[in-house]
Amino acid sequence: MTQAFDDPRLKLEHRVGLVYVPGALPCFEEFGNLPTDLVGEDGLVEGRPASEILDMMIIPGGSLVESRSVKDDLAQEIMKTAEAGKFVLGICAGFQILAKSTDIGRLSPVPIMKQGLELLDVEFKPLICTDRVRAKVIGKSFLTDRVGIKVTGFHCHTYGKIVLNEGVKPILVSHVQRINYHRNLQNLISGVTNREGNVVGVLIHALLDDNPTIIRSITKSLGIVPEELQEIKKANSKLLEVIKGEVGVLTGIRPKSTKRQCKTLKLLLITSTGTGAGKTFITAGIAGALKKKGFRVGVMKIGADVRDLVPALYLIKEPMREYSSIKIGDRGWKPLSMSIDEASQNCDFILIEGVMGSLTGLLNDREERPYSTLEVALALNAPTIIISNCEREGIEGALVNLIGHISMMKFLKIDVKGVILNKAYMIDEVKTLARDVLESTNVKLLGLIPSSKFGARGMIPEVEIRYEEFGARAIEAVERYIDLNLLMKVARPPAKSSVNYKVLKERLREALMISRVS
Repeated sequence: MTQAFDDPRLKLEHRVGLVYVPGALPCFEEFGNLPTDLVGEDGLVEGRPASEILDMMIIPGGSLVESRSVKDDLAQEIMKTAEAGKFVLGICAGFQILAKSTDIGRLSPVPIMKQGLELLDVEFKPLICTDRVRAKVIGKSFLTDRVGIKVTGFHCHTYGKIVLNEGVKPILVSHVQRINYHRNLQNLISGVTNREGNVVGVLIHALLDDNPTIIRSITKSLGIVPEELQEIKKANSKLLEVIKGEVGVLTGIRPKSTKRQCKTLKLLLITSTGTGAGKTFITAGIAGALKKKGFRVGVMKIGADVRDLVPALYLIKEPMREYSSIKIGDRGWKPLSMSIDEASQNCDFILIEGVMGSLTGLLNDREERPYSTLEVALALNAPTIIISNCEREGIEGALVNLIGHISMMKFLKIDVKGVILNKAYMIDEVKTLARDVLESTNVKLLGLIPSSKFGARGMIPEVEIRYEEFGARAIEAVERYIDLNLLMKVARPPAKSSVNYKVLKERLREALMISRVS
């Protein structure tokens, strides 16, 4: 892959390649600012085999296994790099590529096996974890030369159970809090190496970013002196300009402008009447469409399941940050006020994706506040968009439920600005009616996305999701069926305020009793 910039790499004795193929996440983390080159689907770096040029190759996370984007030429170069004794690091999905096999059939009655390159003698099975973690180094490799030290990072995976075979050594153990959505304190193997120590797979993201000892181990193993490390970081800075100048991976789509689009931060909170409405799909599409317009977009998730943010991050080329997950109860990474403050330093347009339905969790008295999307919306005075899935009860039932939902949210002082009807039918016949019905509540109809247009295999999170396909269809849906200009108009800066959660819950109970009587 050719890189169009003045080449600081000519000064380098050592070069680090980052695999850049559809489904990969080249900006999900910063990889210690070590990558100097991109390795394409053909396994080449500037027309030459990667195994001849590189000293180390990093295979990032993403949907590489489901997307099947590591083709024969690239696979051959990964194998040659490892066989030459050079360093290969696979992170999350990149780890799966190096493994023997991965069972991606979490929602299937039978395993769905995908074969890897067998450079690491392990097998993967379904296990969900999205914790920020502390981990312990328990074995040596080019990545880990100090046994016994503690490191940090985060997990973001659906297939995280590692079955060890004879040909590998464990090097990392993560201390996790939650597994498969439930609190379950465990120590999980989260990194392994081959016997030679030059091929490593890890599940922990941001390991190279958060831990100077890991970078020192890599540079020591490669023989990189401090002066060259600074030159490597300069080359990496140029590389990031190239990567971030594209929406998604190998799409050829470039943002129209690189200038800041908003004088003040704008924010939208995206929620729904219930789970499965399409929040992740539509949030990703809006994020990608705004990135195309030149906005510095940030995405955040209420609660701990940051996997929902990954399709949007794939498109906008931004890393997962600690502030990306807004803590509710004991779930999530960072308290609300701190999250917004930190996100606003990096973005000019923030999209917050809700968890479950907007009211879910509000009546739970056993948890710390906030514990619902509605409470977060209220604490930020956030302009809120509701997504309604018309698939189950038709657009007629969706509208009836929406009117009640909007009425309840407004009674609770939520600033509902717009509605998106997802998986709708009879578009032309009902669009005017839907607009009139909603505007009678002073809420805008922002769009109707047709049923069955965007629901192919590979489009559903956790079921063979392919980020390149999911992202492309999400942007298409938003640009074709949502009034993006109107959506941008209803966004505005957050206005943080204190919330009396006890009074809020009493108001909900009061509203429910009134509804029951009437």
